[in-house]
Amino acid sequence: MESSGRNGRQSISRRTFLKASGATGITILASTRLKNAKGSAKPLSKPPESRGVVTESFPNTSCLNCPARCAITVRVANGKAVKITGNSLSRVSEGEICPRGHIGLQVLYDESRITAPLKRTNPNKGRDQDPRWSPASWEEAMSDIVSHLKALRDSSETEALTLFSGLNARSDSDLIIRFAQAFGTPNMIGGDVFENGAEKTGRWLADGNYSAIAYDLGKTNYVLAFGASILESERPLARNLRMWGKMRREKAARGKVVVFDPRYSVTAAKADQWVPVNPGTDAALALGIANVLISEGLYDRGFVDTHSAGFDRFREVVTISYAPEQVSAITGVKAETIRHIAEEFGQTRPALAWAGRGVSGWPNGSLTVYAIHCLNALVGSIDAPGGVIYQEDPTYRALPEVDEDSVAKAGNAKTRIDAVSGTLLPTSDGSTNRVPEAILSGQPYATKMGIGFSANFSMSEPESGKWDEALKKLPYYVHVAPFISEMALYADVVLPAATYLEQWGYDHSPPGSGFAELKLKQPVVEVASGVKSVGDIVFQIAQQLGGTVAGAFTGIGDNAEGFVRYRTQNIVPFGELTRNGVWVGPEYKYGKYGSVLKTPSGKFEFQSATLKEKDMPLSSDRDPGLPRYVAPVFRGDDREYPFVLTTYQPALTIESGNQNYAWAQEIFFVMHGVGWNSLAEINTERARSMGIGDGEEVWVESPFGRLKVKARVVEWIRPDSVAIARGQGHYAPGKWQKGIGVNPNDIVGADFDILSGQPAIFNTRVKLYKA
Repeated sequence: MESSGRNGRQSISRRTFLKASGATGITILASTRLKNAKGSAKPLSKPPESRGVVTESFPNTSCLNCPARCAITVRVANGKAVKITGNSLSRVSEGEICPRGHIGLQVLYDESRITAPLKRTNPNKGRDQDPRWSPASWEEAMSDIVSHLKALRDSSETEALTLFSGLNARSDSDLIIRFAQAFGTPNMIGGDVFENGAEKTGRWLADGNYSAIAYDLGKTNYVLAFGASILESERPLARNLRMWGKMRREKAARGKVVVFDPRYSVTAAKADQWVPVNPGTDAALALGIANVLISEGLYDRGFVDTHSAGFDRFREVVTISYAPEQVSAITGVKAETIRHIAEEFGQTRPALAWAGRGVSGWPNGSLTVYAIHCLNALVGSIDAPGGVIYQEDPTYRALPEVDEDSVAKAGNAKTRIDAVSGTLLPTSDGSTNRVPEAILSGQPYATKMGIGFSANFSMSEPESGKWDEALKKLPYYVHVAPFISEMALYADVVLPAATYLEQWGYDHSPPGSGFAELKLKQPVVEVASGVKSVGDIVFQIAQQLGGTVAGAFTGIGDNAEGFVRYRTQNIVPFGELTRNGVWVGPEYKYGKYGSVLKTPSGKFEFQSATLKEKDMPLSSDRDPGLPRYVAPVFRGDDREYPFVLTTYQPALTIESGNQNYAWAQEIFFVMHGVGWNSLAEINTERARSMGIGDGEEVWVESPFGRLKVKARVVEWIRPDSVAIARGQGHYAPGKWQKGIGVNPNDIVGADFDILSGQPAIFNTRVKLYKA
């Protein structure tokens, strides 16, 4: 597979970049600080730009440009949304938004939005095929979709339907999951496991919680960031930005941050120390730090003695096998550096160790996260101020049980098409990248129909060519979204969905705050003609199918707005929620060890009883159940492919599957001061030895394909690594995205973490040469 980026549509000078970012030093840290009166989401007086405005309102809703789902306030003048700020009543983001939040205006008014159902007239499918869309009425489109669904029900093949769910409001996700159960398919494919399956599994081995956690960033004094791009892509971004300011500038003792990453990220640039560790060796580094904490008596004996199990064996193995000198040979980090950082970490409390996406997306990802999580226990930072806390969520009104008929029961009992093999832990939710193989092979059974809700796995998943082939083979595919994405290009029918500024829904943030916060979605402007919200579309499909499927959607609100009212009124009166946009739960209570430590022992397990019992392949006979370093297995021979490809997500990557936004494109690379392109970051020394100059076009080739991209020669990346940002390389329509840059997922091989099934995206090797 070959793809060629092109020169940016526009350029940005250093002066322009500095002007845009000067107010806060760097654009990525510029969360809007337009706070209003305490307790009010409306300004005290009209700003100067409101002169001549006939009507003006400030409705509250929530963002959906990333999973943080921040509460926002929209200024609407003369019926048009003109400005987005943070909702000052939100405690999660404290009234702030990240740069993505402002892009909402361009999402709403995107010229490429579709406003009528479309039917495909070209039977051929592929990247190079024009679907030749033909407009259709809603009645015609829905009749076609429902007839295909009824055919699967009539033939008792409900498992042959696969639902793909991307970034949706939580209320929409709840409805899609309910539809899958009522219809009778186990194949609800979401992107969640792609990003945090290994994180959840690694921590589950230690504390028994198979869920995401929160980091109490604002109260900590010391952070070890292992592959965690806290200021670019770790969630929830807006809160991270705000808490970073508290930790670094609003405390008597300024918090210190050390970043372990092969690449010098925005987070590393704003930290105290960057340590360029050998790719894939973070588990060894974490255990080396543990060695120092234990050998020098810097660990929290009170927590370890009272609330942990398996420490004696953990201490013995770590002491013998992970001395700083031994770890240095693995990680490339000097022994004295490991020792110094460990001593600071143990003496500067509260402290936390953050396991980010950069360490979980490896074949050994779960064990790496397990090792890093043990550092939090060693310094007493489990469910403690400034450490790891366990997220609380709103308690929505329970939904009535789905009355499955015999067809649904039989379908739901079938194996998922992305099911993991028997050697993996039962915590796995499946693996998204097994889906293309299942569709292509027809195993464990044929997939005959798919419906995608704001999904775009063709862009977000590794080895994207397999998704192309699978979608080509899928007999009938329906896509539901506000715009034509790469995945939509393979659809037989496209249904135009409302944007998040036009829909009803409820949301809550991903872990980050600890305390619960409910966020409302409500239309802030008149809904565009011809579009419907995802929630209303699901209700309509279910109602037209009739029978027990329709019954599952009876009495729960009957439409998207009613569903929100049904699910939230037990928490807060609906009128209050629509007025304020948020409901904030009680203060977080620390130290709930009896409820947050859910392991077989009821304690934090340095030696996992579950892993030991399963006798997994990654546990040695001598040390079953212990966190350990497993050398990474790379895709590609290092003699032919000498570089490790590191991919990363800039903060201006919009996670809805579309990048057709000029504001985001203009400052896409804040570290470089450029946009409208992709860059291959190469170490200065290696580039010089290869005769490659800054700005020259190069081929980056892996065993799975090659990309042509501009070289960015820098000091801030390891000599054995090459970095390319994700988010560009779109080939779907949109004048601000199509043909701009490259998508590194096109050349990333699909591998998996052995414990969780999460795709491993950082172990692909590449070679580099002039174009």
